[in-house]
Amino acid sequence: MDTFCPEKQTCPVCGSSFHCQIHAYYGRRIIDFICGVPVTTEVTVLRLACQSCGHTHAVLPDLIIPYSSYSLFFILRVLAEAFLHISSLERLCERFCITRNQLYRWKQLFQQHKREWLGILEDSETSGMDFLLMLAIKPDYSSFAMDFTKQTAYSFLQSHRNPSG
Repeated sequence: MDTFCPEKQTCPVCGSSFHCQIHAYYGRRIIDFICGVPVTTEVTVLRLACQSCGHTHAVLPDLIIPYSSYSLFFILRVLAEAFLHISSLERLCERFCITRNQLYRWKQLFQQHKREWLGILEDSETSGMDFLLMLAIKPDYSSFAMDFTKQTAYSFLQSHRNPSG
């Protein structure tokens, strides 16, 4: 976010290279895993307005998944521990204060996005843990996140597309 330049962005609605104006800020609660416990923190999100079409857009840092209360790192941590079979599913869910259904939804979404990114052949040859490790050692996760969004029209681990409008 330190290097973000609003004036260099393209509007995702009208496609114009627009000069953005800061429109507003809002608070967003995010659940993360800090020092061994789930913690809810408040993050301030910037909204920009396109001077061409008037639409407003939230500028989300990589750790925020659109429409999710959980941080990217929280979900990836849960998935890593699930893939490594560190503990039983019951203990894992209890430790992270999530339901089994939530864990299954995250695993399914992760597998779907992994397949979309890698393609069917490479996906079949790459374990979930190997893909997680690939994401973890990337020197610039932001580049992956932007490329994934361009390819799919939604963010990595976002559960549904943005509403049209």
